[in-house]
Amino acid sequence: MRAASDKAKRVVAFCVAGVVRGLLLLAMFWSAGATYFCSSNWLPDLARPLVIAAACVGVVFVLWKFRRKVQWLVVAAVFVLLGCLSLTTRQASHQRQWADDHAVLPSVRIDEDIVTIRNFRRCEYRSEQDYDCNYEDLTFAMKNLKRVWFGVQRFTALEGLAHTFLSFEIDEPGGSKYFCVSVEIRREQGEAFSPVQGMFRQFELIYVIADERDAVGVRTVHRPNDRVYLYPVNADAAHVQLLFRDIARRVDGIEQRPEFYHSLLNNCTNNLAAHTSWLADEPIDSSELQIVLPGYSDRFAYSRGLIGSDDASFKTLQNRCRVDQVARRSGLSDGFSEAIREGL
Repeated sequence: MRAASDKAKRVVAFCVAGVVRGLLLLAMFWSAGATYFCSSNWLPDLARPLVIAAACVGVVFVLWKFRRKVQWLVVAAVFVLLGCLSLTTRQASHQRQWADDHAVLPSVRIDEDIVTIRNFRRCEYRSEQDYDCNYEDLTFAMKNLKRVWFGVQRFTALEGLAHTFLSFEIDEPGGSKYFCVSVEIRREQGEAFSPVQGMFRQFELIYVIADERDAVGVRTVHRPNDRVYLYPVNADAAHVQLLFRDIARRVDGIEQRPEFYHSLLNNCTNNLAAHTSWLADEPIDSSELQIVLPGYSDRFAYSRGLIGSDDASFKTLQNRCRVDQVARRSGLSDGFSEAIREGL
């Protein structure tokens, strides 16, 4: 009996040691990545790959040579310290050579019931890469903000990767107007999104507030392989207006203080979850896997009652709310927003 107990303890100790060593290795590789991506201010470009190679050799050496826990902890601490120091050398800024569609930050001013969105974007696309970007002011009465949709753009076969955004409707006597709020990386000229680089302070964060023909149009008409879904959110006009007020505060906060995008911790869906969590029956934890991986966020929203209803399955809802095919047929006409909502 005692022998069996001792054996069980050894197995548990072995497993715990394995988990700890695995976590330490992850910390070492994270630190190597941080050093590589954030060391451009103090390390020559040609030397950065050498640093990564040396780090990998060091990890292999640690695995092969070291046996004591203290030795592992010391090596891991050195790696993590180097990674943290590298991160601190890169600070968020509004002063970079931005891409045209991210050149100007929006701001929102609310004077009693009148909303003014400054630097409201209207890009006119000839193709995904060929466009004219125009900025203007958009003014409306808060009481006319009536509905909101949750948008999901699937741009890869990997189910967990997607982009999410919100689309609002202004219901005015002359007809409805639509605009999108999209949390994105603020691209510099020549930059492209990378989920790996997004974990190492390579992109600032921007809230894009744009015309729906701009924000949804480019993701549908000019990206033939992307799938875009637009789900009506279960919220009345009062809650939609409170939601937008919360977004307005966040937009103005970023205007005052720049911050970095993070692929897992500060992405499009993390921020939208923070804005909409009070609409759900239970608080939403932005660290949940279906939030961290935006491709599952529509399933999560359905499970929390934010979209859909009990009389339709999620699959039925998803099929009904797919808009990219309709958008490509209708084109970027004046009736674009109405056309993509015909089946909703």
